[in-house]
Amino acid sequence: MLGCLLGTMAGDAYGTLHATGVSYPGPALAPGAALGDPAAVVISDATSLTLYTVDGLIEALEWANDGVAADETACLWLAYLRWLERQGEHLPPNAPTPPPRWLDQQSALQPAPHPDPDTVRALLTGEMGTRSRPLNARSAGPGALMRSAPFGLVPRIPASMVERLTVDGAHLTHGTSGATEPAATYSGIIRSLVIEGSSLAEALGRAEPPVPDSSPSAAPTAAGTLDAAVEGVRAGAAAAASPDEQFAQALTQAISAAGPDASPVIAASLAGGIMGALHGTGALPASYLSSSGIPGVVRTMTRTLVRATTGA
Repeated sequence: MLGCLLGTMAGDAYGTLHATGVSYPGPALAPGAALGDPAAVVISDATSLTLYTVDGLIEALEWANDGVAADETACLWLAYLRWLERQGEHLPPNAPTPPPRWLDQQSALQPAPHPDPDTVRALLTGEMGTRSRPLNARSAGPGALMRSAPFGLVPRIPASMVERLTVDGAHLTHGTSGATEPAATYSGIIRSLVIEGSSLAEALGRAEPPVPDSSPSAAPTAAGTLDAAVEGVRAGAAAAASPDEQFAQALTQAISAAGPDASPVIAASLAGGIMGALHGTGALPASYLSSSGIPGVVRTMTRTLVRATTGA
């Protein structure tokens, strides 16, 4: 779990720096050397929404551990509304007011510089998007994809439930198969690596390919972004020997593979999540294993998720 979530954060930070025009001395450079102090690094909403997905799942599990049935998708919606408030937005009058939780108080998790517009737009309606009442019914963007890794980290549930939770969670903000199916594909890859212990080839080969969306869009798509991440992971694993070298190569190759239909920042975060799920924390730069700043928040959320899944 920890390797996947920290890998997502490190890949996000690497991609965010790339988007600002930072020049890298070489593709084999360990990401930590280019990223600097992780306690002060700037990340996108790929990390913050991933953590709020973790928190929504934790809340549902906590209710279940107390013997109270909970709607997992509703818990996720409330978590995303809290995320929206953290971005400086005001909840619409028709939206519920979620009670604050520990994650909301963490100053290290700053508002994202440019949050996903589809996600913000959907949440500002105050409506809970569902399969039968879709929001953003024409968007095939990667906003749901980038937050879907946590669904693949929950143990002792069948793969079919992981897929259902992922798709229902994606439908909260995105209403097309072009957005929801890549999210389910990605959580399935993470589950294969973390829960089932599959090899990288098995995890990537067993995953269903993303379903393309025919809606015209000039923006990056979920399918294109996932394709870039997977291409980067495959290239990194094939070109390097040690886990940390594979991690660094996967991020740079994912960014290189991101064409006009892909977000390089999200592609790097997805590639980081996959490599972290595959190799654990041993693939990450040492500076990203600290207990302060955003890594510390990720560590605490991971421990809380483990406790919630074990009922301890």
